[in-house]
Amino acid sequence: MGGTLIKLKEFQESFTKNEKKISNFLLENTDEIKVLNTYDLAIKCDVSQASVVRFAKKLGFKGFPEFKIALAGDLAMRNNEKEINIIYDEIQFEDSTQVLAKKVVYENIKSVEDTYKILNFEEIEKAAAAIDKANRTFILGAGFSGIVARDFQYKLWELGKNVIFETDQHIQLTNASTAGEGDVVFVISYSGQTLDIYQSILEFKEKGVKVITLTKFATNPIKDIGDISLSTIVEKSNLRSTSLSSRMAQLTVIDILYVKLIQMDRDKANKLIGDAVESVKKFKM
Repeated sequence: MGGTLIKLKEFQESFTKNEKKISNFLLENTDEIKVLNTYDLAIKCDVSQASVVRFAKKLGFKGFPEFKIALAGDLAMRNNEKEINIIYDEIQFEDSTQVLAKKVVYENIKSVEDTYKILNFEEIEKAAAAIDKANRTFILGAGFSGIVARDFQYKLWELGKNVIFETDQHIQLTNASTAGEGDVVFVISYSGQTLDIYQSILEFKEKGVKVITLTKFATNPIKDIGDISLSTIVEKSNLRSTSLSSRMAQLTVIDILYVKLIQMDRDKANKLIGDAVESVKKFKM
């Protein structure tokens, strides 16, 4: 699935009534997309032309023509793909170990590939630059996102960064009270709706701290208050697969940031990582 189709699917929950009309029409009438203009689509969906333009811009396009070209390209790509139906089935309790393993592997791979398709590389560069220059980097994350946050903390430590990660909200708020304009807070929350994390971010923002968010692509409260926005895409599924695959997508974005930071100061990074490797070797058998 191409990036535009992914965006359409991801934004379904946050679309307005008119936007859902447009989205549903386009998905149900794919053969008409190439010949539609803003006026025609507005008439067919019983919405204003302004609604069509806003719809395209909400998905990250300059206007409807750019969106239409991108969507037509995605549909052509989808029609050329041959996919195995079993992979699209959700995990079932009666699945054999081999089948469930195949489905889990597929979902993890797909979450990473779909995330790559919607990555904003300029935002990644801004995030890396902000972390590189920061006096301190505070990391916020809970649950599965907290596992990713801990991984990022270790990676930044390895690069010699002053980084702080705490899961307790009271300590987060205490940290926020000591933060200043030279600091950065990196927030990891797939849903973008975790209340205690949101409250902690507000405290950091009051201190003038730059906020970098890593959330799902669709509009959400945490993404909306960030200064720099990074996103992941995950297919909704049953069991715990969504949580698992969202973690894989988040870890991939973290790895991209980590390598970008190494690239920005290769000599220093190589020395620090090399020293860490040598230290660990002393305790190997």
